[in-house]
Amino acid sequence: MTVQAPPQISVIMTTYNGPEFIEQSIGSLTAEAGVELDIVVIDDASTDGTLARLHDLAAHDPRIRVFAGEKRGIAGSRNAGLAEVRHELLTFLDQDDLCMPGRLARQAALMQRTPGVSAVMGETLMFQTLGPDRMPLPGTNTARILGIQLSAGLFRTSAVRSLGFDTKFTMADDFDLILRLLETDHEIAVEREIATLHRRHGGNTSGNVAALRLELVKVFQASLKRRRAAGRVGPITHPLVASMSVAGNQLHVG
Repeated sequence: MTVQAPPQISVIMTTYNGPEFIEQSIGSLTAEAGVELDIVVIDDASTDGTLARLHDLAAHDPRIRVFAGEKRGIAGSRNAGLAEVRHELLTFLDQDDLCMPGRLARQAALMQRTPGVSAVMGETLMFQTLGPDRMPLPGTNTARILGIQLSAGLFRTSAVRSLGFDTKFTMADDFDLILRLLETDHEIAVEREIATLHRRHGGNTSGNVAALRLELVKVFQASLKRRRAAGRVGPITHPLVASMSVAGNQLHVG
């Protein structure tokens, strides 16, 4: 009987001054069974104890590799991570979010069953307070959405590397990447399963709603310009694109 090797998945995590939640976030990855992980952490010039905590975690787990350097911003840090990842499948995790138990193996199996798919995107559960089981406490404020959350997706590394992240966007580089994948005929499957837990707190990147909305307008304008130049006049029809314009959804992305 042939034993199938576990899927190999790289994870890119960008960090900046986030020691409060970093251990929980990385722990949600290292606790995953049935997958072989390569966790690439790009620290964006933290000025507190984040980097020291990361090095301590890496010293106890060889799957964690930490890279530090000059200030790059989120998009630049993600590009730096793309240069370091080792595996053909790729996901992301923010420093304050959690990977839903079992989702990496589940999404990897879906990718294996559908080789023509470049990515699969699951749903996000927004939360504010976790219990001891690393799940949102009953009765606390939560919301379940389908949106542009890279940590809810699993991608073929080659597809993301072929495009990279546009560093002129400081908050909406993830939206821009998804649009460019769809524009270039990369198929993104949607699964109606919770893939990631997204923590809502005062330090979320998306807290500046006005700035995020302005960047989203620029992202859509850039997409329209590219499609017109390519002779494509019709809209992009995809559930993820629809989620961008649903009232309030863009406020939940960090």
